[in-house]
Amino acid sequence: MSLIPPGNKIRMTAFTWFAARLRLTLASAAPKLCMRRHAIACLATFFTFYPACSRAPAQTSPVAWPNGSVDINSGWRAQDGDNLAWAQPGFDDSSWPIITLNAANNTAGWRWYRLGTNLPATPTPLALLITAGRGTFEVYLNGQRLPGPGIQSDLLITYPRSQVVYFPPSSGAATIALRTWIPPTSMFFADRGALRVLLGTQSAIYDAHRAETSTRFDKLVAGLAIYLLVLFAGLSLLLLFWFQPHHREYLWLGIYFLLGDGLNAVCFILSSYGFTPFCLVWFVSTPANYLQLIAMIEFTFSFVGQRVTRPVRAYEALLVLWPLCFLLPAWFGVITRNFYNIVEAGLFLPASIFVPVLLLSWYRRGNREAGWLIFPSPLPLLTLCLSDVGVLGESMGSRRLAIFDQQLPVGGFAISFFEAADLLFLLAIGVVMFFRFTRVSREQARSAAELQAAREIQQRLVPVSLPRIAGYALQAAYLPAQEVGGDFYQVLEQRDGATLIVIGDVSGKGLKAAMTGTLAIGALRSLADEDLGPAVLLNRLNREMLRAQDGGFITCLCARLATNATVTVANAGHLPPFRNGDEITLESALPLGLTSEAVFPETTLCLAPGDSLTFLSDGVVEARNPTGELYGFDRTRAISTQSAQQIARAAQQFGQEDDITVLTLTFTGAEVPHA
Repeated sequence: MSLIPPGNKIRMTAFTWFAARLRLTLASAAPKLCMRRHAIACLATFFTFYPACSRAPAQTSPVAWPNGSVDINSGWRAQDGDNLAWAQPGFDDSSWPIITLNAANNTAGWRWYRLGTNLPATPTPLALLITAGRGTFEVYLNGQRLPGPGIQSDLLITYPRSQVVYFPPSSGAATIALRTWIPPTSMFFADRGALRVLLGTQSAIYDAHRAETSTRFDKLVAGLAIYLLVLFAGLSLLLLFWFQPHHREYLWLGIYFLLGDGLNAVCFILSSYGFTPFCLVWFVSTPANYLQLIAMIEFTFSFVGQRVTRPVRAYEALLVLWPLCFLLPAWFGVITRNFYNIVEAGLFLPASIFVPVLLLSWYRRGNREAGWLIFPSPLPLLTLCLSDVGVLGESMGSRRLAIFDQQLPVGGFAISFFEAADLLFLLAIGVVMFFRFTRVSREQARSAAELQAAREIQQRLVPVSLPRIAGYALQAAYLPAQEVGGDFYQVLEQRDGATLIVIGDVSGKGLKAAMTGTLAIGALRSLADEDLGPAVLLNRLNREMLRAQDGGFITCLCARLATNATVTVANAGHLPPFRNGDEITLESALPLGLTSEAVFPETTLCLAPGDSLTFLSDGVVEARNPTGELYGFDRTRAISTQSAQQIARAAQQFGQEDDITVLTLTFTGAEVPHA
């Protein structure tokens, strides 16, 4: 039977043959010939031929193939089940229904397809180009399995893609059989049962395969370029967070771009066009969708400086539990595809609505940075919902809804709605983060200037060198918990030859505590010139602190070293000193800056040669190790006879949490150099 080529491809069936025969009969019939007799003759010829044609469809001839190939998607016989005997050419398949290969043949399980044909004698062997999921089919020719495609694990199956199957040199009557397996886990495959078969010369089939691969690549290249840019943005943000760990918005936006959006989309795109197994979509892209939403929520709250509320935490927990509980059931087909997409869209929709509403509310309350995110934040979340709506539209046959899950041509490439939205979000959030980074950089520059000023203040709190005291050896160690500390000490000479040693601890830490300490030292130096005793000096200093009240207080200990080896001590809520390893019992009082009624009793000590006094701040006693254990008074007492540096280092190594200040004083009875 000859083929009539309609353009570039041949689809010859008994019906087209009948139409051609009818036209020829009508054109050549004599005018006086009865038309009814010729029509009956044509119908008889057709019904005589059609059964044979259905068993052995069109005999092909390469001369009749304008492009060297022809579609053979019609006239196949199909049967559910699996039996290798069905590959044999002598098997009687006349009871099998005749079908056309299309996406409707998507029933899960085993299925066989058989086609009887005549292969023409050609100078080169023939080949098939089969479009189907990789790992879902095998090809048999006259009962022999052909090299190439094979049934694979469900985890290795891909979306439909073209694969070349080469025929051995053969001609004449032949039976082509396809053994297919559609796993239940392929619920989310696009056209999971689609089979399209092209027969032709090897060169023509190879060219068609290259063209199909090129077309698939053209569809993904735009999206792949977008998400490679997204991955780069995510890596850059995580690197920025490495250098600025206190800006958690960089961390969450980096996670969103790197894992939630970039890796998710790259796996989805590569799998959607058959370049990687579909399981990457299910076990990487699908969970990453929910991680993406959580990262977006955390980024939004971190960016505007708001704490995440309990209802939001509960919503995030639901986003984590849904894929954990229903991912595997949906993979094995227990949950329908439409049900899963409806639930997914329902989970994403609240964030798409309430995140912009929250941002608008914060903006109206005066948070200007919240206004920067009102426009870009809902874009990626809303498009994910629209993508699910598009999938539902495809399953329901609604073209208007299905457009949200389709690609739009852009030049020689194609781009989907969610790819366009992600690109727009990347550009918008890039502008936002640029202005945010600029503002943060200005603040950091201002903070650096303030820190330099604080260092100058610190030099006043902690003297660089100590004065020489006749008959005493003096040592000091100071380890601030931050760049600037709130501890201070001063060694001041009085006009009568006595020396004042003052050690204090301002409540709080950082620059504010340092400023309060500077104020105290200024007042202290003025009072030291009046040759006041420790009690009077603390009383006057307390009044000065009350005049400059800023809500804080100062613990302070003042000791006056007389020339006759006596030491007078007054304490305002500070730790008492240690004498030769024993804590001195002092009558203490309230810290400075709390009340004007405070009284500061004095205690007088007489030193013998070799006696040592150790003054320290509570940063030593309150040092805490990783298990939460305090350094405590017992350990402090045990090391109180060591040098100032040794005591400070021991507390720091144990686990410093506060400023550490230590002064040690040893009475020698003779003039010695200070340390």
